Amino acid sequence: MKWIRSYIRHLRDGMRNLFRNGWMTSASIIVMSLTLFLLGTFLVLVLNINQLTETIENEIQVRVMIDPLAEVPDEQKLGNEIANIDHVTKVIYRSAEDELATYQEVITEDFDVLKDKNPLNNMYLVTVDSANSLEAVTEEVKSLKWVQNANIGSINLEGLIQSIDVLRYVIAILGTIFILIAILLVSNTIKITIQSRSREIEIMELVGAKKSYIKAPFVIEGGCVGIIGAVFSSIGLYFSYQAILSLAQELLAFNPNYAMPIYPNILYIAGVLVVLGYLLGILAAKRAVNKSLK
Repeated sequence: MKWIRSYIRHLRDGMRNLFRNGWMTSASIIVMSLTLFLLGTFLVLVLNINQLTETIENEIQVRVMIDPLAEVPDEQKLGNEIANIDHVTKVIYRSAEDELATYQEVITEDFDVLKDKNPLNNMYLVTVDSANSLEAVTEEVKSLKWVQNANIGSINLEGLIQSIDVLRYVIAILGTIFILIAILLVSNTIKITIQSRSREIEIMELVGAKKSYIKAPFVIEGGCVGIIGAVFSSIGLYFSYQAILSLAQELLAFNPNYAMPIYPNILYIAGVLVVLGYLLGILAAKRAVNKSLK
């Protein structure tokens, strides 16, 4: 039970130090909040890019034109064969009438003159699990009987895939660099805060306090600074993201389906920021106290 009493004492001292050293603690919390806010902004950017690329990949479909000579059983058999191809996730049948109705609605009403002379084919819209699989699936579909043509439109698929891959690599590199910078920035700020109380640490050493006993309140204080900073940054991130989405929809007619849903992702990001803030706080505090003890 001794360790419980010690922990309660250290917790009390750590919390007391938060208020006792008001200006320095405030500076640490502000720096922590800003750093975690920037880190949270980066996480939001990563999730939005993933959402955008996944949406684009899912919207790219193979358009399979069915031979006009195919009978209904032939079309059904073709649909089953397409569905059994590797990497195919969805196969949707569209009749020539459905296609014509789409052209009339989306492109122009001039297609009304084609009511009795519909030049379009019955077709299948084929969705695959990844943009990397589109070309292979398209070639395999073309080899099937009763397929007049199969294509993915005029998209530069190879360039799109390469751009997505490069973007993901760049994000991974920038993310690593940014996290290292965040660790150094927060660590140095808390180190300055604790070093300003080096006399307090010296007095505790002189009266014979163990190093672990001296470190404990400072480590708890650092963890609290991290958690408080994470809470502030999460709140700021939530309102900023909401405001940016609203402005993008109003001013740029941005489709919100291409953006990261605010829920539950903001909760996950907040959880990540709290854990990171806590770890950054205690690591920075340990580093600063160890340096003072030396």
